[in-house]
Amino acid sequence: MRPARDVIAVLRMADGDTYGYGDGDGMHPAERALMRGDSPARRRDFAAGRAAAADALRLLGRSGPVLREARRPRFPTGVRGSISHCRGAVATCLATTRTDVAAVGVDVERVGRLSPETAGLVCTPPERALVAGGDQGGRLLTVMFSAKEAFYKAATALDLPREPVFHDLEVLPAPGHENGNGNGNGLCLTPAAGLLPDGYTVRGQVRSVGPYVWTTVLLQADP
Repeated sequence: MRPARDVIAVLRMADGDTYGYGDGDGMHPAERALMRGDSPARRRDFAAGRAAAADALRLLGRSGPVLREARRPRFPTGVRGSISHCRGAVATCLATTRTDVAAVGVDVERVGRLSPETAGLVCTPPERALVAGGDQGGRLLTVMFSAKEAFYKAATALDLPREPVFHDLEVLPAPGHENGNGNGNGLCLTPAAGLLPDGYTVRGQVRSVGPYVWTTVLLQADP
């Protein structure tokens, strides 16, 4: 997603086993308290995600801390945000202050982490056909899984009648982006009928970053 003044996507790569962010060094005390009792690996992942969030907030001209509500990060008032990390590798944050964006989701995954057998769990029939019919089936499966994870994070920030499951969202490459090799490729995201409130549009993109796919999702209120 192209960074703009009011929509920011940040990806931070790891530096060895420490992400280059330390183990909570420089974090707000209230954020550091949330790591209490976690294993060293979980502390590094948490610190990496909060470091990416701090970058995004700075670019938006805002400040933290980013706390927690249930399992979701709680961003400062007026900011919708989402965090993801791939253990020992990368951390990412998507954040916005746009008033027409009700919720956002972000996810990063390593290509090849999913086995072909998981396609039946993750994919709708049209998605399975696309995965099976091309020579990039493993990458497409990862893209679909990642986009559904990002959508789930965004959708569950709304007051929905139920939590989404994998088959509640169909993920297909946008026209003109069928090969999915470049950066900033669009995705056609179609949620199940009746899942979202009326008047919402789902927008998604995927980027390739080395062996990873990085997906971003916006839930926008129609004008």
